[in-house]
Amino acid sequence: MNLNNLFSTLDSQIPIAALEVLAPEEATIVQWLTSQAQEKLECPTYFWNLGVSGLEQCQIASDGGLVFKPVPEYKKPPQADPLIYIFEYINNFTGNGVFILSDVHPFIAKNSPQLSWEILTRVKNLYHRLKPTDKRILFLGQNIKLDDSLVRLIPFAEVPLPTAPQIQEHLDSYLQYLGEEAQKQQVKFTVSLSAFETESLARAALGLTLEEISDFLRLTVKERLSRNGITIDTTVTPLAVQYKTRLLSQMGIELGKPATIPFGGLDLLREWLNRRRRLFTQAARSLNLPQPKGVLLAGPPGTGKTLLAKNIATILNLPLLQLDIASMLGSLVGESEGNVRRALKTAEAIAPCVLWVDEIEKALSGSGDTSGVSQRILGNILTFMSECQSGVFVVATCNDPSALPSELKRKGRFDENFFVDLPTVPERAQILKIHLERFGIAIEDEYLEAVAANTAKFSGAELETLAAEAALLAFDEGRAQQVTLGDLENCRKTITPLAVQDAAAVERMRDWAKTARAASSAIADKPTQSLKTAKFRNLN
Repeated sequence: MNLNNLFSTLDSQIPIAALEVLAPEEATIVQWLTSQAQEKLECPTYFWNLGVSGLEQCQIASDGGLVFKPVPEYKKPPQADPLIYIFEYINNFTGNGVFILSDVHPFIAKNSPQLSWEILTRVKNLYHRLKPTDKRILFLGQNIKLDDSLVRLIPFAEVPLPTAPQIQEHLDSYLQYLGEEAQKQQVKFTVSLSAFETESLARAALGLTLEEISDFLRLTVKERLSRNGITIDTTVTPLAVQYKTRLLSQMGIELGKPATIPFGGLDLLREWLNRRRRLFTQAARSLNLPQPKGVLLAGPPGTGKTLLAKNIATILNLPLLQLDIASMLGSLVGESEGNVRRALKTAEAIAPCVLWVDEIEKALSGSGDTSGVSQRILGNILTFMSECQSGVFVVATCNDPSALPSELKRKGRFDENFFVDLPTVPERAQILKIHLERFGIAIEDEYLEAVAANTAKFSGAELETLAAEAALLAFDEGRAQQVTLGDLENCRKTITPLAVQDAAAVERMRDWAKTARAASSAIADKPTQSLKTAKFRNLN
């Protein structure tokens, strides 16, 4: 069921429906339901949940706001079960109306420990008995997952997050409202935003509900109040991003920062990405070209997959979102899946964007999971990847592809599975150069090549450590930013690569790599060179 045809569904003798809405937007949706019920069904709207002392009638005030008026006829006996009593009251109610029952779904949810068979049975009875009447029930809440016996009876709709045009319209109207309120209090209120700047602010707020945006604007107005009045200008946009970052982090979504360090090597992957960056433009969408789905990056630890994920967002010129599945795992049945589903919907609202899932095998391997949560989360992610057409590019990184479910790593699930191997000699030289330059250190290419030839099996992270250790050694000896070849060689001897410590794991990964695509052109390592040659001796 679509939200747009919710009331036509209720009007067609389907007496109960479920509507999922994020908690911040609940009051806004109740207000919308109240006005729509009056307009399309010509009936009153009532609200009830376990937190209110009685039944309340929803009314639209003269200023367009929502007010709740207690229903005096509703008198629950002290010992009566509140849920059972509200169902009895609706069944015996002699008038017509839409009854919004909020947060009831845990008691009729699939496999929920709070599932009540008596309440479940009463809901099924009500479904059949209310059909010939003008009484309707709407279950309202977050993470709704109905019991199997109700799934085919009760249609389900979801309130989507607002689009950029909807947010822009809301910004215009709400800023006007705030300006009128400021004028009443004789406070100067100035909005210094062009149409383009308002659109930028709207895009910065993507992923928030309209109510959250209103909260942000009121908070900003309060903080900016001064003797000179209040000014809303372009400086509000980064504040909106900060506000959104804080809210999304509570949901397990982190807004990633742009990459500050480029990645070295990986020429084949870089070329593949550059060919697809234009597919995220409006021109490509107008031609109905398929949107890229994403890539799986697998390789030994320390090969730069995390840095690469951040750089992919930079190459594609898209915002980066990091999905932390571990932080979304809840104790209630269905809570984890609901959290992941909501996070994916948020990414879809912000799209086009890059959605990064780090070490995906840890969340989806299913090891030790007897409740089936991992499988259900996997199902949510697979469904999202196959159905999403809005431009969410999923970047999944993995240290151990053997632990991944076969459904995720099969060909066609991602656009491509890339194997990020240990860097080759030219790549090691390039990586060393990048990290040494971070410390203001410049070394001639021929010396870098000599070090690179002697760091076989070093990962990108180990090369970064080598550069940092050499810089520290030079600093300790009073030679800040004057690293010698001898410094690098001495520090190299203190580092034992993980590929040496756990060579078997690396070889197992290379066996999987035969079914994937290489991220770098194959270049064989040269034999280890001695650094004690005449050419380099003057640097030791």
